[in-house]
Amino acid sequence: MRQHALVASLLLVACGDKPDDGPIYNGETGDTYVPWPDDTASGTDDDGDGFTVEAGDCDDGDVYVNPGWTENEAEGNAADGKDNDCDGYVDESFRGIVVLQQGDGSSPARIVGVDDFGDTEWEVPLDDPTLIPYFMAPGLDSGWLIGTLGSHDGAAEVTIALYSVSAEGNTTLLWDLSDPEVYEFGLGGVAAHPDGYYLVCTGDTVSALEPDGSALTPLMTSDPEADFFSFDVAVDGVTGEIGVFGLYGEFALISRDGAVEVKRPLDPDNIEYVVWSGIKRADGWYSGGSGTSGWRVMRFNVSQNDWVEKISFDEEWTPHFLETDDVNGGFFVSSTDATYPIVWRLSEEDGTAAPFFRSPYEDFDFQLWDLYTRY
Repeated sequence: MRQHALVASLLLVACGDKPDDGPIYNGETGDTYVPWPDDTASGTDDDGDGFTVEAGDCDDGDVYVNPGWTENEAEGNAADGKDNDCDGYVDESFRGIVVLQQGDGSSPARIVGVDDFGDTEWEVPLDDPTLIPYFMAPGLDSGWLIGTLGSHDGAAEVTIALYSVSAEGNTTLLWDLSDPEVYEFGLGGVAAHPDGYYLVCTGDTVSALEPDGSALTPLMTSDPEADFFSFDVAVDGVTGEIGVFGLYGEFALISRDGAVEVKRPLDPDNIEYVVWSGIKRADGWYSGGSGTSGWRVMRFNVSQNDWVEKISFDEEWTPHFLETDDVNGGFFVSSTDATYPIVWRLSEEDGTAAPFFRSPYEDFDFQLWDLYTRY
């Protein structure tokens, strides 16, 4: 009996000295190691994987999704349809783009899914053919958010507005911005924030829009004619940091807790170019714009608080919105080229352009505007 007790005691000591390697979860792809939850973590950790929502867990209902994972074939999760490492990319693959296409008043505007080969995969026409949308963001749950700058209905009272769009194309008015006395500088870019709200630029304000349209809350205010004209906005999907792009090269950051830092204010006496779109890439904040040297793609140098040219391009077509392919490299630009609405792919090396998606609607009225990448 004493011998049995001694053996048990030795085993307990040995186990106590052994590092706690955590449990093994048997998933669809086989045995996969997941660390023990960190009992000291503060915040929401419903799945018990040791990473809180506040610390960047992008799916708190799945232990196989958190910033501590590595997503690749060696881990057996490169094709599970999940963003395992919470870097914004599902299976680290490029799946195509989604682009917003205007209508002509009789044929409605539509949201078009384009696959990774540049072919139309699906189309969702809007249920209201009078809407003239320019701005778009993916929906927080499903569908989309669109921003309109006009109406094909000449008698319409609502022209500049934000609408939710269901997966079937049903539109619901969320916020009317048509009153010029209230919204003097109109509507700019929109984005979806991972914390569950939309971001909206209106020249003098960057606001948070509740997904049901119940409130539009200012996050950043400015004087567009003196220090900052808020034109477009993008989000770091991992950190929740917000990048605000000014019309004349201004740039600001809004932290997840709401702190605003203007990195580059407006310099009315030194306007080098006009921004037409801003995006977040894995390696920084980028904008597309035009200046005295033509069309350019710029990257913001945070240490210098200024824009640095990455590529320039000289094309006959007029660029609209900028997007990126972080997996394969390069940029996408929606455009109008005579009667052909086209999304071009720009080389990251020299700025040369090649058609990626050529719309079947060969009409100037069916221009392509906002777009985003699918991973």
